[in-house]
Amino acid sequence: MNGRGDRIRAERLRRKWRQIDLARKARISRGLVGDLENDRNRDTTRILDVARALNVNPTWLETGKGPKEPAPATDQPYLTAASLEDVADQMLSKGPDDVWRLVQLLLDVKR
Repeated sequence: MNGRGDRIRAERLRRKWRQIDLARKARISRGLVGDLENDRNRDTTRILDVARALNVNPTWLETGKGPKEPAPATDQPYLTAASLEDVADQMLSKGPDDVWRLVQLLLDVKR
């Protein structure tokens, strides 16, 4: 397996799922599953949904690195983004309270 699309396809087939099965479980379109599997879409905003549906580690699914098994469940949500701008857009969509909390956390980080 070389790329993210190959990992998605292999995990789907290992479960004997059709693309529509994965799409329903991940709450995405069947077309997006096909695009992700064929590397026609590099969008990372839905990878967490796909990883959850496949019960694999989202970092492994995206990069092929790290453990394949998902981390134990926590109350901490994953954030997936292709760039810092994507992170900013996602945070801004959450609202001012979450943005302020993030700023406070960043200011508290020791360098």
